[in-house]
Amino acid sequence: MTPKLAPFNKLSPFLLSLWLTLVAFVAFSVTFVGYIRAQKQIDIASEIRYQSYQLADELRQSSDDLTRMARTYVAIGEARYKQHYQEILDIRNGVKPRPVNYDHIYWDLVLEDDRRPRPYGPAVPLLQRMRDLGFTAPEFAKLQEAKLRSDALTKTEYNAMALVESSHEESQRLRALQQLNDTAYHRAKAGIMQPISEFYTLMDNRTLSMVHASEEKAQQVLMLLVALGVLLVFLLWRVLRALKMTLGSHLDDLHARIVRLGKGDLSTPIPVPDSAENSITGWLEQTRHNLNQIDSQRQESEAANQRLTQLYAALSQCNQAIVRCQSETELLPLVCRDAVEHGGMKMAWIGMKDPAHQVLRPVAYYGDGVDYLENLEIAIDTHMPGSSGPTGRAFREMRPVWCQDFRNDATLMWRERSEKYGWQASASLPLHCNGEIVGTFNLYSSKQGAFDTQAQELLIEMAVDISHALGRFKLEKDHYQLELELKASEERSRLVLENSIDAVINIDREGRITEWNGAAMDIFGYRREEVLGKELGQFIIPERYRHAHATAMQRLAASLEHEPSGKRVEIEALRSDGSEFPVELSITSIRRNGMVFFSAFLRDISERKQAEARIRYLALFDALTGLPNRTQLEERIAYAISLAKRNNGHIALVFLDLDHFKNINDTLGHSVGDRLLIEIAARLQNGSREQDTVARLGGDEFILLLPESNEDGVRRVAEKLLESITRPFIDEKGNELTVSSSIGIAFYPNDGEDFETLLKNADTAMYRAKKDGRNGYCFFTPQMQARSVRNLEVENALRQAVARNQLELYYQPQISAVDGKLIGAEALLRWHNPELGFISPAEFIPIAEESGLILSIGEWVLRTALTQLKSWIDRGMSPIIVAVNLSAIQFRHATLPQLVSTILDELQLPPEFLELELTESAAMHDPVAAIDIMNNLHGRGVRMSIDDFGTGYSSLSYLKKFKVYKLKIDQSFVRDISTDPEDKAIVNAVIQMAHSLGLKTIAEGVETESQLDFVRSQLCDEVQGYYFSKPLPAAQFEDFARRDRNMLY
Repeated sequence: MTPKLAPFNKLSPFLLSLWLTLVAFVAFSVTFVGYIRAQKQIDIASEIRYQSYQLADELRQSSDDLTRMARTYVAIGEARYKQHYQEILDIRNGVKPRPVNYDHIYWDLVLEDDRRPRPYGPAVPLLQRMRDLGFTAPEFAKLQEAKLRSDALTKTEYNAMALVESSHEESQRLRALQQLNDTAYHRAKAGIMQPISEFYTLMDNRTLSMVHASEEKAQQVLMLLVALGVLLVFLLWRVLRALKMTLGSHLDDLHARIVRLGKGDLSTPIPVPDSAENSITGWLEQTRHNLNQIDSQRQESEAANQRLTQLYAALSQCNQAIVRCQSETELLPLVCRDAVEHGGMKMAWIGMKDPAHQVLRPVAYYGDGVDYLENLEIAIDTHMPGSSGPTGRAFREMRPVWCQDFRNDATLMWRERSEKYGWQASASLPLHCNGEIVGTFNLYSSKQGAFDTQAQELLIEMAVDISHALGRFKLEKDHYQLELELKASEERSRLVLENSIDAVINIDREGRITEWNGAAMDIFGYRREEVLGKELGQFIIPERYRHAHATAMQRLAASLEHEPSGKRVEIEALRSDGSEFPVELSITSIRRNGMVFFSAFLRDISERKQAEARIRYLALFDALTGLPNRTQLEERIAYAISLAKRNNGHIALVFLDLDHFKNINDTLGHSVGDRLLIEIAARLQNGSREQDTVARLGGDEFILLLPESNEDGVRRVAEKLLESITRPFIDEKGNELTVSSSIGIAFYPNDGEDFETLLKNADTAMYRAKKDGRNGYCFFTPQMQARSVRNLEVENALRQAVARNQLELYYQPQISAVDGKLIGAEALLRWHNPELGFISPAEFIPIAEESGLILSIGEWVLRTALTQLKSWIDRGMSPIIVAVNLSAIQFRHATLPQLVSTILDELQLPPEFLELELTESAAMHDPVAAIDIMNNLHGRGVRMSIDDFGTGYSSLSYLKKFKVYKLKIDQSFVRDISTDPEDKAIVNAVIQMAHSLGLKTIAEGVETESQLDFVRSQLCDEVQGYYFSKPLPAAQFEDFARRDRNMLY
């Protein structure tokens, strides 16, 4: 049964406003629909007006098209215009359908290949379309009149066309044209246009009045719609106002408060305005208040029960810990933890008395706020500050101290801690050990008044249990200490005997064994039970010495009045396996309780003897290869020279050095290198004569001493040695290694009359062989001596070059391969000495490295280059990157990163303006150390690049770990890239690899346009070379840099 609606006068303000709003909404909707329909009527009237104009224009357009077609046909005589003429009539009369775009001139619609446009709708006569559109009778009469006049005019046009068709004489054509252009024809045309114009006037008035009527109706409906909209907004405002009064607050606030109550939040009051006390919000707050009172009473009861339950649990855990623990250091932290985790305390700690300072110090703690216990000392003397707190009072008065309201304590310090850590109440209970007070047990609770009577009883019981445990630990500790002292005395005596590194053997006067310590078991291999009570000689004395041993024992027993001196002697001893070994022996006689026995102390000196022999061996032979070393070589050469002097003979000294041996150690490891040296030594010995000496100086350097040898014979020996060394070497993993060597040869007496001179000259010849391409030999010549003198002159001059300002930096531009702009310069060192002239860096840099001058010169280069860059920037030149080359020695020096930072800081230059170039071989000398140095420099913001890339032995695994940002392609690859496919492939591979690793590339030595085109085609980032500029002094480089141009073209 449908419920009856209550009369309006009995409805609440909210429901009344809601019903009125619904009625207004329905009226607004109906009016809105009416407004939409009125707008559609306007559109329909406008469309009829537009279509009426189109149909009238079509009648006029068809008449004009007929005239054009007739005149054109008469003028030129082409049949297609007559055909167009007929098609226009057929379309107007409904014989043919209208084509698309028929509002244009007809002959513009016919395509050049005489194709007609596609039809647009069915064939309908023009007058029928006008009827369908709803023209009025007067309007239609005017259009029909124009149609009839146009049809009448077609007869004249047909006659003119027939006149042309009857004869092809020009006079007939002129006559026909006259008919289509005379006064009568034009009057007929005007007669067609007159009714059309009258139609326009009638139709325009009618359609315009329709549009105006529709617009006026729509305006009226719109005004009604606006009025209803305003009314609807007002009613909605009344609904919201009535709803808010009923709810007492916003709906979202009410929902949030109900949700909060549903979640159990009864403590947060709900604000209720005075005017909303009888609203839903007001009654909701009253309900919340009643529920909160009930919940508070329940929580207080549960909290009290929970505290007691937790304290019982803590007491139980404490008693279990007392049973399990063996010391106070183990027990006290567990007690504190149990009080917090099981007893519901915020924090617990135990303080023990420090007798030396009369203070309590925390020894165990757990919970929130233990940080305040750090370095805490609580005085127990009433005259000392800080002794008036609960802990100090509990200790002094030997009674529990309860603080039920910690935050309102009279001491400010406690109140501050309470607010910081959330403490509301505290308890301090004294702890005793065997009747003496030794400390306090301190607890802190987050509940005010937490320590009621029942809680106090439980905590006192816990403190008593802890005190009993402390007393038990004290008794057990004292007992254990006495036991340790007794055992220590016995253990010291036993340990002296058992832990002695010497064998200690006690024997009686008959030579029978009475004591055999552990060292004796280890040294001789017999267990104690095997030898006790048996004669010593049959176990440890070799059989050939046993008679002498028995004689010595008899003499020792017979002279007891003279105690053995304990002198150490070396004898041969025997192990259980029958092997003999040397020992050091000393014997002492001991008298005890009227009895005499002997203690023999024996030490195995096998290792010492072996070491002595090894020392003697190593003094004359190489430890790795077993070849004679320098000391023995000097002795043999001195002997050979003395023989040669007496016999006027010759001696050849051959200095052999392995090529690139360091790379093998760096890449494959020193173990492989050592095995290779051993193999080389064996091959050299196998290829030498019996009277020859093969020695190793060290590293990969070998010396061959060849007595009674001439140049031809030595040449054959050298060739044989080179061939022997280049034979493949197979390492333990099956890898095949091939090495070569360089040999230098010096002769006695022509090249030197002593060992040092011969060795120096052979070394010089060997270095010449290396410079000539390695894997060869070279005889010493006087010219080599001259070169050595030259090197000495250069070194001496180089030591003064910096001080005398003879060094100069040149700068070679570095160009972007993308936009042709100058982006940097490489600083190149030049030296002109007044006496020696211009000296190439290729000559003096190696000498600087060998002499140690490279560090000071490198610092000068770095400081000078950066100072010059700073000067350029200060004079307004655009900043560029200056690349400075590092030598291997300079790079490995520990002070390099700090030196770079110091110079940059002094000049106030950003580190990104500096680039340090390091050769590939220098980086791979020690890759791990190189990574550390590069990381250090990278962390300081300094860029690193690898110079001469492709000429060394880079490992990709290390290259990707190097903190570098650029690879410099060596000019040896760039020089022939225009003609050498291999160089092209290498350059391309380096660029692609660098890009895959996120590195830039720069090609040096670019001297031709074809070289430039190739490296650019491979997407090389930067270029450098004589194609752009040779290295320039600073002033000339500045002029070059200030020319702002694209240097690629």
